[in-house]
Amino acid sequence: STPMPVSTPSSFTLSISFKSADHGESIAFKVDGRRFEGGQRSLKFAIDSKYTVTVETKPPVEFLHLHIGGSDLAMRVEGISTGKFGADWNTTGISPTKRGARENIGLNLQGPGGVLRTKLQCKFYKKEDSHASWGHKMNALQWICTVDGAGNISLGEENVK
Repeated sequence: STPMPVSTPSSFTLSISFKSADHGESIAFKVDGRRFEGGQRSLKFAIDSKYTVTVETKPPVEFLHLHIGGSDLAMRVEGISTGKFGADWNTTGISPTKRGARENIGLNLQGPGGVLRTKLQCKFYKKEDSHASWGHKMNALQWICTVDGAGNISLGEENVK
């Protein structure tokens, strides 16, 4: 017998975190205010690096695929009852961001409960550039999400944890 799919609640809290796969450190972010249209803060990543991406939802919502910055990643279930999923993202092939610029990379999550699409304002640094790890550390980005009848997931206000 196939297990019944968990029904998706009409609203849930989603948090996503990025940690270096090498040393487990949370990524840094930079507060930009209103300088760029993608948002008030930029997430800092090093190119040619691996990151562990963790998605947590309360109440639990199942996600199977993560598409980020041009990479399609299968998600590992780290706790179906807790709504925790993980994926490994390799930034090899991404070019460093030009000075004074930012990039808005696509972030899509897909699962039986629906599809979430957003953009993250990022800055990519060369791996050896220490600026990549300077700044406030971001444990997680968190949103209150709502789901419509067609399975489109909308993001409410964004908070940094």
